[in-house]
Amino acid sequence: MRFTARGTVVPAFALVSLLAAGCTDGATPSGTPSKSATGKPTATQSPRGEDEEGQGKRAKAALDTVSPDDPEFVESGLERVREGVHNLSPLKKGKSYKVSVACVGSGNVKVVIADKAPQSVPCDGVPAGRRVENAPSELPIDITATAGATGMVAWRVTSLPS
Repeated sequence: MRFTARGTVVPAFALVSLLAAGCTDGATPSGTPSKSATGKPTATQSPRGEDEEGQGKRAKAALDTVSPDDPEFVESGLERVREGVHNLSPLKKGKSYKVSVACVGSGNVKVVIADKAPQSVPCDGVPAGRRVENAPSELPIDITATAGATGMVAWRVTSLPS
């Protein structure tokens, strides 16, 4: 780059070009979030060409049959598969609930709800659900990636009629 006597960059677009090339050189592994200039994660491409934002939208859409305004809605969330979900949901002890999970990406996630046996859920965008009868006052929900799994996972807890 050349500098003028005032210290400004003559071809300013050269800096912009270098920055853009640095962001698109593909050095970030697929499914690994990159950091933006603000330090916040940005979307990355999956092997199928869908970014995290698109995967997250599809995962949430797979569970969007209950609005947060509905009385049966308890809580929900969306996380990167690699980061997993480790949540302790406050519930009304003794009631019945349903925990739904949808994963979009590749591989599988392992879902463990309270003391129930682990359930493998493929990251194919198809929701899986599990009933929780006679719920405790706090329900642990753990969703972890299996080897090589990437993408986004959405989860939701709803109350069931008594």
